[in-house]
Amino acid sequence: MKNYGKFIIIGIILILLIPIFGFGEDEYEERELLMGILETTGANFEEGDICLGGTILDRFIGTLEIKDIGYSIRDMLNIGTDGSHKNYYWEDLIEDDGFIQFTVQGLDGYNNFVTITLSSYKDVEYGSGETTLFINFINREKFDKINDIILEVEKFFDEYNKPVTITTCIIGSFDDKVDAKRNEEKILEVTELIEGYVVEEYKEDDILSFSIFTPYIEEYVFTGNKKMNLNIAVRFSEYDNKTYIWIGTPIITIGY
Repeated sequence: MKNYGKFIIIGIILILLIPIFGFGEDEYEERELLMGILETTGANFEEGDICLGGTILDRFIGTLEIKDIGYSIRDMLNIGTDGSHKNYYWEDLIEDDGFIQFTVQGLDGYNNFVTITLSSYKDVEYGSGETTLFINFINREKFDKINDIILEVEKFFDEYNKPVTITTCIIGSFDDKVDAKRNEEKILEVTELIEGYVVEEYKEDDILSFSIFTPYIEEYVFTGNKKMNLNIAVRFSEYDNKTYIWIGTPIITIGY
Protein backbone atom coordinates (compact mmCIF):
# COMPACT_ATOMS: atom_id res chain seq x y z
CA MET A 1 0.00 0.00 0.00
CA LYS A 2 2.81 2.37 0.84
CA ASN A 3 4.20 2.10 -2.68
CA TYR A 4 1.05 3.89 -3.70
CA GLY A 5 2.40 5.72 -6.72
CA LYS A 6 2.70 2.89 -9.24
CA PHE A 7 0.38 3.83 -12.03
CA ILE A 8 0.45 1.63 -15.10
CA ILE A 9 0.26 2.03 -18.82
CA ILE A 10 -3.08 1.81 -20.51
CA GLY A 11 -3.39 -1.90 -20.93
CA ILE A 12 -6.39 -4.02 -20.29
CA ILE A 13 -7.14 -7.60 -20.17
CA LEU A 14 -10.07 -9.83 -19.53
CA ILE A 15 -10.98 -13.47 -19.32
CA LEU A 16 -14.42 -14.88 -19.57
CA LEU A 17 -14.78 -18.56 -18.79
CA ILE A 18 -18.45 -19.37 -18.79
CA PRO A 19 -21.30 -18.49 -21.12
CA ILE A 20 -22.37 -14.87 -21.08
CA PHE A 21 -25.94 -14.13 -20.17
CA GLY A 22 -26.68 -10.67 -21.51
CA PHE A 23 -26.93 -7.13 -20.29
CA GLY A 24 -30.18 -5.19 -20.26
CA GLU A 25 -30.88 -2.14 -22.32
CA ASP A 26 -30.79 0.28 -19.40
CA GLU A 27 -27.58 2.11 -18.62
CA TYR A 28 -25.60 0.62 -15.79
CA GLU A 29 -23.80 2.50 -13.09
CA GLU A 30 -20.11 1.97 -13.68
CA ARG A 31 -19.50 -0.25 -10.66
CA GLU A 32 -22.58 -2.33 -11.44
CA LEU A 33 -21.35 -2.84 -14.97
CA LEU A 34 -17.88 -3.88 -13.80
CA MET A 35 -19.32 -6.28 -11.24
CA GLY A 36 -21.69 -7.64 -13.88
CA ILE A 37 -18.76 -8.38 -16.17
CA LEU A 38 -16.83 -10.01 -13.32
CA GLU A 39 -19.76 -12.20 -12.30
CA THR A 40 -20.29 -13.19 -15.91
CA THR A 41 -16.69 -14.41 -16.11
CA GLY A 42 -17.17 -16.68 -13.14
CA ALA A 43 -14.17 -15.15 -11.39
CA ASN A 44 -13.91 -14.93 -7.62
CA PHE A 45 -14.11 -11.38 -6.28
CA GLU A 46 -10.78 -10.33 -4.72
CA GLU A 47 -11.13 -6.60 -4.10
CA GLY A 48 -12.54 -3.32 -5.34
CA ASP A 49 -10.41 -0.23 -5.84
CA ILE A 50 -11.76 3.32 -6.27
CA CYS A 51 -9.52 6.36 -6.67
CA LEU A 52 -10.69 9.98 -6.57
CA GLY A 53 -8.35 12.87 -7.15
CA GLY A 54 -7.07 15.92 -8.92
CA THR A 55 -5.66 19.38 -8.32
CA ILE A 56 -7.19 21.34 -5.42
CA LEU A 57 -4.94 24.41 -5.36
CA ASP A 58 -2.91 26.25 -7.98
CA ARG A 59 -0.22 27.10 -5.46
CA PHE A 60 2.36 25.57 -3.15
CA ILE A 61 1.37 25.11 0.48
CA GLY A 62 3.45 24.60 3.61
CA THR A 63 3.63 21.85 6.20
CA LEU A 64 0.95 23.20 8.53
CA GLU A 65 -1.59 23.74 5.76
CA ILE A 66 -1.02 20.39 4.09
CA LYS A 67 -1.44 18.62 7.44
CA ASP A 68 -4.59 20.61 8.25
CA ILE A 69 -6.13 19.56 4.93
CA GLY A 70 -5.07 15.94 5.42
CA TYR A 71 -6.49 15.72 8.93
CA SER A 72 -9.76 17.36 7.86
CA ILE A 73 -10.20 14.71 5.14
CA ARG A 74 -9.26 11.97 7.61
CA ASP A 75 -11.96 13.15 10.00
CA MET A 76 -14.50 13.65 7.21
CA LEU A 77 -14.00 10.03 6.11
CA ASN A 78 -14.06 8.76 9.69
CA ILE A 79 -10.66 7.06 9.48
CA GLY A 80 -9.94 5.50 12.85
CA THR A 81 -6.78 6.35 14.78
CA ASP A 82 -7.47 4.35 17.93
CA GLY A 83 -9.28 1.24 19.17
CA SER A 84 -9.45 -1.68 16.76
CA HIS A 85 -8.39 0.57 13.85
CA LYS A 86 -5.21 1.81 15.54
CA ASN A 87 -3.01 -0.93 14.07
CA TYR A 88 -4.04 0.05 10.54
CA TYR A 89 -3.35 3.76 10.94
CA TRP A 90 -0.21 5.27 9.43
CA GLU A 91 0.91 8.71 8.32
CA ASP A 92 4.04 10.07 6.71
CA LEU A 93 5.43 13.47 5.76
CA ILE A 94 8.10 13.97 3.09
CA GLU A 95 9.71 17.39 2.67
CA ASP A 96 12.23 18.47 0.07
CA ASP A 97 13.15 21.69 -1.71
CA GLY A 98 9.92 22.92 -3.26
CA PHE A 99 8.06 19.68 -2.53
CA ILE A 100 5.90 18.33 0.30
CA GLN A 101 3.90 15.11 0.42
CA PHE A 102 1.62 14.09 3.27
CA THR A 103 0.12 10.59 3.34
CA VAL A 104 -2.49 9.16 5.70
CA GLN A 105 -3.65 5.54 5.68
CA GLY A 106 -6.22 3.67 7.75
CA LEU A 107 -9.61 2.01 7.94
CA ASP A 108 -12.83 3.98 7.71
CA GLY A 109 -16.13 3.10 9.35
CA TYR A 110 -17.04 0.74 6.48
CA ASN A 111 -13.73 -1.17 6.66
CA ASN A 112 -12.45 0.39 3.46
CA PHE A 113 -8.67 0.68 3.52
CA VAL A 114 -8.12 4.35 2.66
CA THR A 115 -4.99 6.13 1.46
CA ILE A 116 -5.00 9.94 1.36
CA THR A 117 -2.09 11.46 -0.56
CA LEU A 118 -1.58 15.23 -0.65
CA SER A 119 1.32 16.54 -2.74
CA SER A 120 2.43 20.14 -3.17
CA TYR A 121 5.25 21.55 -5.26
CA LYS A 122 6.55 24.94 -6.33
CA ASP A 123 8.46 25.91 -9.44
CA VAL A 124 11.14 28.25 -8.14
CA GLU A 125 12.09 29.45 -11.63
CA TYR A 126 8.58 30.47 -12.69
CA GLY A 127 7.05 31.11 -9.26
CA SER A 128 4.12 28.76 -9.87
CA GLY A 129 2.92 25.84 -7.83
CA GLU A 130 0.24 23.19 -7.44
CA THR A 131 -1.31 21.01 -4.75
CA THR A 132 -2.98 17.70 -5.60
CA LEU A 133 -5.14 15.31 -3.62
CA PHE A 134 -5.74 11.63 -4.32
CA ILE A 135 -7.88 9.33 -2.17
CA ASN A 136 -7.78 5.59 -2.77
CA PHE A 137 -10.35 3.16 -1.32
CA ILE A 138 -9.73 -0.61 -1.25
CA ASN A 139 -12.17 -3.18 0.03
CA ARG A 140 -11.92 -6.97 -0.07
CA GLU A 141 -15.66 -7.23 0.36
CA LYS A 142 -18.37 -5.48 -1.65
CA PHE A 143 -18.21 -1.69 -1.25
CA ASP A 144 -20.82 -0.44 1.23
CA LYS A 145 -22.12 3.14 1.16
CA ILE A 146 -19.45 4.03 -1.40
CA ASN A 147 -21.83 6.39 -3.25
CA ASP A 148 -22.23 8.45 -0.07
CA ILE A 149 -18.46 8.53 0.38
CA ILE A 150 -17.91 9.65 -3.22
CA LEU A 151 -20.44 12.46 -2.74
CA GLU A 152 -18.53 13.64 0.35
CA VAL A 153 -15.27 13.73 -1.60
CA GLU A 154 -16.92 15.52 -4.52
CA LYS A 155 -18.26 18.16 -2.11
CA PHE A 156 -14.73 18.61 -0.75
CA PHE A 157 -13.40 19.30 -4.26
CA ASP A 158 -16.34 21.65 -4.86
CA GLU A 159 -15.14 23.76 -1.93
CA TYR A 160 -11.98 24.40 -3.95
CA ASN A 161 -13.95 24.87 -7.19
CA LYS A 162 -12.04 21.99 -8.76
CA PRO A 163 -13.22 18.88 -10.64
CA VAL A 164 -12.49 15.39 -9.34
CA THR A 165 -11.45 12.44 -11.48
CA ILE A 166 -12.78 9.01 -10.49
CA THR A 167 -11.35 5.66 -11.55
CA THR A 168 -12.81 2.30 -10.54
CA CYS A 169 -11.27 -1.16 -10.72
CA ILE A 170 -12.62 -4.57 -9.78
CA ILE A 171 -10.12 -7.40 -9.26
CA GLY A 172 -11.05 -11.06 -9.51
CA SER A 173 -9.28 -14.40 -9.79
CA PHE A 174 -9.58 -17.88 -11.20
CA ASP A 175 -7.92 -20.94 -9.75
CA ASP A 176 -5.21 -22.32 -12.02
CA LYS A 177 -4.09 -21.10 -15.44
CA VAL A 178 -6.66 -20.13 -18.07
CA ASP A 179 -6.34 -20.61 -21.83
CA ALA A 180 -5.64 -17.21 -23.42
CA LYS A 181 -7.28 -17.98 -26.76
CA ARG A 182 -10.52 -19.00 -25.12
CA ASN A 183 -10.50 -15.87 -23.00
CA GLU A 184 -9.94 -13.64 -26.01
CA GLU A 185 -13.03 -15.04 -27.69
CA LYS A 186 -15.10 -14.37 -24.57
CA ILE A 187 -13.76 -10.82 -24.28
CA LEU A 188 -14.88 -10.04 -27.80
CA GLU A 189 -18.26 -11.60 -27.04
CA VAL A 190 -18.85 -9.49 -23.92
CA THR A 191 -17.60 -6.40 -25.77
CA GLU A 192 -20.31 -6.91 -28.35
CA LEU A 193 -22.95 -7.43 -25.65
CA ILE A 194 -22.16 -4.03 -24.10
CA GLU A 195 -22.25 -2.50 -27.59
CA GLY A 196 -18.55 -1.76 -27.38
CA TYR A 197 -15.55 -2.11 -29.64
CA VAL A 198 -11.87 -2.80 -29.09
CA VAL A 199 -9.64 0.26 -29.40
CA GLU A 200 -6.29 -1.40 -28.66
CA GLU A 201 -5.09 -4.83 -27.64
CA TYR A 202 -1.89 -6.28 -26.26
CA LYS A 203 -0.78 -9.91 -25.98
CA GLU A 204 2.41 -11.26 -24.48
CA ASP A 205 3.14 -14.56 -22.74
CA ASP A 206 0.63 -14.86 -19.87
CA ILE A 207 -0.80 -11.35 -20.35
CA LEU A 208 -3.81 -10.38 -22.44
CA SER A 209 -5.15 -6.84 -22.54
CA PHE A 210 -7.89 -4.90 -24.26
CA SER A 211 -8.81 -1.22 -24.35
CA ILE A 212 -12.50 -0.86 -25.09
CA PHE A 213 -15.07 1.85 -25.67
CA THR A 214 -18.69 1.25 -24.64
CA PRO A 215 -21.64 3.67 -24.57
CA TYR A 216 -22.68 2.17 -21.23
CA ILE A 217 -19.98 4.25 -19.48
CA GLU A 218 -20.25 8.02 -19.70
CA GLU A 219 -16.69 9.13 -18.96
CA TYR A 220 -13.82 8.40 -21.33
CA VAL A 221 -10.18 9.19 -21.99
CA PHE A 222 -8.17 9.29 -25.20
CA THR A 223 -5.51 6.84 -26.23
CA GLY A 224 -3.96 8.56 -29.21
CA ASN A 225 -6.98 10.01 -30.98
CA LYS A 226 -9.35 7.22 -29.95
CA LYS A 227 -11.82 7.22 -27.06
CA MET A 228 -11.69 4.44 -24.46
CA ASN A 229 -13.51 3.95 -21.17
CA LEU A 230 -13.06 0.31 -20.20
CA ASN A 231 -9.84 -1.54 -19.35
CA ILE A 232 -9.81 -5.30 -18.99
CA ALA A 233 -6.60 -7.11 -18.11
CA VAL A 234 -5.65 -10.69 -17.30
CA ARG A 235 -2.40 -12.12 -16.00
CA PHE A 236 -1.39 -15.54 -14.72
CA SER A 237 0.55 -15.60 -11.45
CA GLU A 238 2.93 -18.52 -11.00
CA TYR A 239 3.41 -17.47 -7.38
CA ASP A 240 -0.06 -18.59 -6.28
CA ASN A 241 -1.11 -20.49 -9.43
CA LYS A 242 -4.03 -18.17 -10.13
CA THR A 243 -5.20 -16.14 -13.10
CA TYR A 244 -6.11 -12.59 -12.10
CA ILE A 245 -8.48 -10.25 -13.89
CA TRP A 246 -8.63 -6.46 -13.61
CA ILE A 247 -11.70 -4.64 -14.93
CA GLY A 248 -11.33 -0.86 -14.72
CA THR A 249 -12.88 2.35 -15.95
CA PRO A 250 -11.91 4.54 -17.65
CA ILE A 251 -8.41 3.04 -17.22
CA ILE A 252 -6.73 0.72 -14.74
CA THR A 253 -4.66 2.88 -12.39
CA ILE A 254 -3.20 0.15 -10.17
CA GLY A 255 -0.36 -2.20 -10.95
CA TYR A 256 -0.99 -5.72 -12.18
